[in-house]
Amino acid sequence: MYLAAADGAALGALGAGGLSLILTALLVLGVKGKGKVALKDNPAIICGFLATTAFSSAGKIWANPERIASQGLTGLGVGTGSGPFGNVGIGAIATLLLIVMLTWELTPFRGAVLGLIAGIVWPAAGSESVWAMPSELGAAVLMMLGG
Repeated sequence: MYLAAADGAALGALGAGGLSLILTALLVLGVKGKGKVALKDNPAIICGFLATTAFSSAGKIWANPERIASQGLTGLGVGTGSGPFGNVGIGAIATLLLIVMLTWELTPFRGAVLGLIAGIVWPAAGSESVWAMPSELGAAVLMMLGG
């Protein structure tokens, strides 16, 4: 049985699955906003983004949101050159997502959904793209916490 704390982890050994569970609970309860902590729109985006980043590391059941989003993007022809909108690459979707975040009137729920989607779409744009920076930062933050 392994119960020792991870070296350098602020909260001890949580694991990617544990972080996924914690961030999902914070996101659901924080967006609902009936308790002492109510997430606003921008913190909900960040929490959703970090949750999806943890999901991708955790695998198992946590990989399902990424599979669903990938199937949706493939169904729309993103990256295939022959979708209903013409040749739309993943970089265009990543940029569109940022524009929606910056211009749409956000509620905590909308922010959470956009953050969850960004955590899937931005890393898919490639490790050499500008979209890799938030993903790498999110992964670093989660590693410091105990993932």
